[in-house]
Amino acid sequence: MKLQTKFSLGIIIVFAILAASIAAVSFVWVDQNTIRQAQDRVQLHIQASWEIFNGKSERMQAALEILAQDDQVNAFLQDPQNQVLAINARTYLESVRQLQNMDVLTLMNDEGRVLLRTRAPYHSGELVTDDPVVRRALAARKPAEGTVILAQDRLERGGEGLLAQCLQNGGEPRGMMQSVAVPIIWNDRLIGILQMGSLVNGASAKVDRIRDTVFKNEQYNGKPLGTATIFMGDLRTSTNALDSQGKRAVGTRASPEVVQRVLNEGKPWTGRAWVVDTWYLAQYDPIRDPDGAVVGMLYVGELEQKYLDLRTQALALFLAVIVAGMLLAFIVFWLIVGSIVGPIQRLAYATTRLAEGELTYRVNGAPTGASRDEVQNLAHSFDEMAEQLQKQREEIKADHRALEKLNQDLQTTNRNYMEMLGFVSHELKNPLSSAIMNVHTVKDGYVGALNETQKAALESVAKSLRYFREMIANYLDLSRLEKGELRVNSTRVALHSDVIAPIVEALARSLQDKQMTLENETPPALELTADRDLLRIVYDNLLSNAIKYGKDGGKIALSARANGAIVTLSVWNEGNGIPPDKMELLFKKFSRLTGAGYAGKKGTGLGLYICREIVEKHGGKIWAESQVGAWTKFVFELPKSDGGRVDSPSKL
Repeated sequence: MKLQTKFSLGIIIVFAILAASIAAVSFVWVDQNTIRQAQDRVQLHIQASWEIFNGKSERMQAALEILAQDDQVNAFLQDPQNQVLAINARTYLESVRQLQNMDVLTLMNDEGRVLLRTRAPYHSGELVTDDPVVRRALAARKPAEGTVILAQDRLERGGEGLLAQCLQNGGEPRGMMQSVAVPIIWNDRLIGILQMGSLVNGASAKVDRIRDTVFKNEQYNGKPLGTATIFMGDLRTSTNALDSQGKRAVGTRASPEVVQRVLNEGKPWTGRAWVVDTWYLAQYDPIRDPDGAVVGMLYVGELEQKYLDLRTQALALFLAVIVAGMLLAFIVFWLIVGSIVGPIQRLAYATTRLAEGELTYRVNGAPTGASRDEVQNLAHSFDEMAEQLQKQREEIKADHRALEKLNQDLQTTNRNYMEMLGFVSHELKNPLSSAIMNVHTVKDGYVGALNETQKAALESVAKSLRYFREMIANYLDLSRLEKGELRVNSTRVALHSDVIAPIVEALARSLQDKQMTLENETPPALELTADRDLLRIVYDNLLSNAIKYGKDGGKIALSARANGAIVTLSVWNEGNGIPPDKMELLFKKFSRLTGAGYAGKKGTGLGLYICREIVEKHGGKIWAESQVGAWTKFVFELPKSDGGRVDSPSKL
């Protein structure tokens, strides 16, 4: 039997089984998931509803935070017995409450006692710390918000019309209010609390806004597509669900099942709900006060009938698509299977050869033309890909050879540069030392007396020569580092006498010129295994920097301490210090700091780099510490052999 015939028989059997299975599964899936997806959508609606519900609290908080900074309010809190200030503050706050369309705006002192109300008859004087919103604002000295239940006496003292509004919208002498309290802080002291609130009872605009935003106020078969309700406890106090007379169903109650789940257990309830006269797919979420107690519910529901109709339509359409798709797929498969099998086999063989590294193998797909199908296109593209891979392999090999040659040339150039740098620096070293000695001989009057102008000129020359000597020494050290000639020849070194004392003696003139004091707290008997000459380079660089950048007449301190197998050494000086953002530049090659404290200070930018290389070659580490405007300290650690001992420090 031909491969094409086998494919055809196989696909008929497979398609028949698949069609029957999909039809059965589709019926179950559509039936179960249409309502479930609708319920998921209701859950999304409840999230949007919460954003609208909480939006008013955010607006109230923003308004109160502005009022907390108002001069009239603060002036009254500073002098609450002043009747003129009280009248002005109450008039102003009442206008704000009316402008914001709020039911309550109250000003309290720092104990939570009412000073001003903005609703006639303007009761005041009582403590309202039993209100969890006020209590939280007082305790945390931060804004607090939440939904709270107001008892009858609180409604009566709140002002005219509040109790009547609650009785009219639910028939109970209590109310539920969205409330925000903001502390008033003056000179870091709590001086009062501002509270603003909006009654939820009869808040038709809020639930209508939820409905209009979420459901676009759509109708389905003459009924509202979606409804929203706010419950105080189990009582509908604000809703756009309509009763049999077409009025808002305010005053009706939630079902026992919902009450048990949401109010008693404090959990959301999602499912089918009978709302007045029809079924809705609904979700009820608990509304909690700031203490976490459930005080009400937020409900959003969408008409179930819409989804039942959609389920029927989707199922019919789905089955029709399955049957049509299966039939069409079989016809298409029958037509193309013959032309696909052969080229695919050749292409599969070619990919195997290519994977084995034979980039010269080609499928020899059909040339470009109108009669070439997709499989032939694929074969032709495969040939082009193999050709490109072969070219890229050759290009990579050529680039690799070129990079190797370039790398060798760069290494040769760098080596020649470092050899020339070392040679030139070495040749300049001895003549420069002689020149420095001769300048000091003349300047100090050994060959004849000089006037002050001549001495100043020679001192300037001496400074320049010392800078050149420092630069040459750094370049010589850099040359040795780059060529790998800087090796550690470790011996037993007495840190005080072998390293520090010679450097201090060499820099004595520079210390004297800047009138700086050197305190050497290095223990005289401290020994370690290290390269004496390299340690001198480290101390020479660090002490030279301390003198150069330190404060005239300031102090330099040297210290050392042994901690087990580690010796910690440091050079400290008074000065401008180093900003934190400049620390990372200190030990980089040719890096110099810029700024007012470094203007006119010459340097190669190599000293600290060389210090780091020497310390690390000893197996240690170096870092800097500083307080801007006060001091700078360079610290480095070196390993110390077991034979060392530490005595009391001495002064140079």
